[in-house]
Formats: sequence, structure tokens, C-alpha cells
Amino acid sequence: MWPRKSAQSLRERATELAAEAEHSAQVRALSTHPDVVALQVERVRSQVNRLMWTGIVLGMAFCMTNVQEFGAEATEAEEWSPGWWAAWLLDPMVSLVLIAVVLAEQTTSRWQLATPAWARRARWATLGATYAMNTWKAWGALDPGQILLHSVPPLVVFVATEAAPEIRDRLTAAVKAAAADSGDGPVTVAEAAVAAGIAAADPTVVEAAEPQEAAALEDAAEPRGLPVAGGERWEREELLSADPVVRVEQVKDLIRGGLVPSVELTGSQVGAIFGQSARTGRRDIEEAERQLGMAQGESTVDQDRSAGMSTDLEHDGSSAALVLVGPDRGVTLGVGA
Repeated sequence: MWPRKSAQSLRERATELAAEAEHSAQVRALSTHPDVVALQVERVRSQVNRLMWTGIVLGMAFCMTNVQEFGAEATEAEEWSPGWWAAWLLDPMVSLVLIAVVLAEQTTSRWQLATPAWARRARWATLGATYAMNTWKAWGALDPGQILLHSVPPLVVFVATEAAPEIRDRLTAAVKAAAADSGDGPVTVAEAAVAAGIAAADPTVVEAAEPQEAAALEDAAEPRGLPVAGGERWEREELLSADPVVRVEQVKDLIRGGLVPSVELTGSQVGAIFGQSARTGRRDIEEAERQLGMAQGESTVDQDRSAGMSTDLEHDGSSAALVLVGPDRGVTLGVGA
């Protein structure tokens, strides 16, 4: 009886473990689903926004009375006089401009778009003015305690407004990384170019310069991504972890390959390929264009790019041909020599 009961309990235990394993697999699959990750990231984004704005508003509210006192003393206005009341407008006048810029950056960083240079200048100018007016009296008295007390709130506001756009940018990158890890994202650089809107899904096939090269490409057993590291395919994880040098080389391939005839690449498009911000994408494009300009001259590069032609003689060989691969890896969408 004992051996029979023992075997039966083992089977029951095995059945329970199998059910638990299946349940755990389902929970894990759901928890790592791109839509679930996106929802979790949005919740975190909302919490970050609330905390950031709370700190910014409290910091500016603390500075308001000090700025009003500075304005009233500077104008020698008596208490409750019109000049004294007008001094209360000084801090809101500066703070509202700062809030407008931060609100704009809250949206642009959400979609990984860079704001104009004047946006940062406006933030720095308004925060610098607030800091100067808030600490003027303390610096005049050279009181370390007062200097520290009146310096902390403006500095907290400054750090928050500088960090918030980058944090929102990386939260968006986390959503894209989750989609890539799930297999729903692009796999190769060429597929990423199509997904980012850089290349059309059905590009025109460009005839090879030599018949031998065209025959060699047609006989290829496996389609390839953009030629890098000996023509090997790049997995999406490798694109997301590519270092700046490799990214620039890939951007040069995109430019020289004529994937977008007569259309300039944008920082947002390149950033979407490598899971970077639009600002980083623009830097990669500028560096790639600079290197191509050093090699052949900016005018030549621009003309060739407008014509959708390759500008690198070594890149024009059969080993450097471009093959765009669509979502179905078995279908070659286009070949450019």
C-alpha cells in the first residue's frame, strides 16, 4: 500500500507543478507583453510627472516671497504701495515662461523629439534670474546659511527641469525595447529603416553595376541586412546596444545606399532604429555626413545622395550591396548595388 500511495502522491505533485509552471509561463508572457510594459511605463511616467511638477511648483513658490522682497527693496517701494504690489508680479512673470517651456518639453520628450536650442536658453535664463533675485540679499550679507537656504530651491528646480526630459525620453525607449524583445520590432538595420519610415516597404530595385555582381546577389541563399561586420545580419538587440562608432557607420551605409532618394534622414528616424533619442540620432547623422564630407567633399555627397546613389567606391562592390528585408525574412524587398 505504501509504495502505491507514494507513487500516486508523486504523480499528483507532478501535476500540480506542471499546472504551476504553465500558469507562471502565462503570467510571465503577459507581464513582458509590449502592451503591458507600455501600460506600466505610462503609469511610472504619470508618477514621475506628478512628483517632478510638485517639486518644481514648491520650489518656485518658496522663491516667490524672496523675489518680491528683492523687487520691493530695489525699487524702495513702501509696504502696501502700488510698487510693493507690483513686486509680486516679478516672480510669476519669470516662472510662467519657465513653466511654458517645461510643458512643451514634457510633450516633445515623450515622443523623443528635441526642442529648439532657445528652449534650453529660456530655461537657463529664467532660472538664472530667479536664483540671482532669490539670493541677492544673502550674497550681499555673505551669510553662508542664508546663501545655502535660498540656493537650494532654485537649484532643485533647475535639476528637475534638466532631468525630466531625459527621463521621459528613456521611458519611451523602454517601451520600444520591450516591443523589440518581443519579436514585434525590426530585426535588421534595413527592417528598422522601413519601420522608422526611412525606406519604403517596396523600394525600387536598382540594377547592379556589373552582370556578375547581379548574378552573385541573385544566387545568394539568405537575404542580408546592411553590410557590416562582413555582411552578417544584425539582431535587434545588437542595434539597441550598438556603440556610437558602429551607429555612425550604419548611418553612413544608409546615406550611401540611397535608401531614401532625395529625402534627408532625420534624427527621429535614426534614433528609432537604434533605440536612441532624436538628439542622438541627429548627432550620428552629423558625424556620418562629416566623415563622408572629409572623404569626398560635401558637395559630392549631397549630389549623390539626392540622386539616390552610393558615394563610396569600396562600398559599391558586390560585398557591399544592400538588401532590404521586410517583416517576412524570406522575402527580399529590394537590392541596391
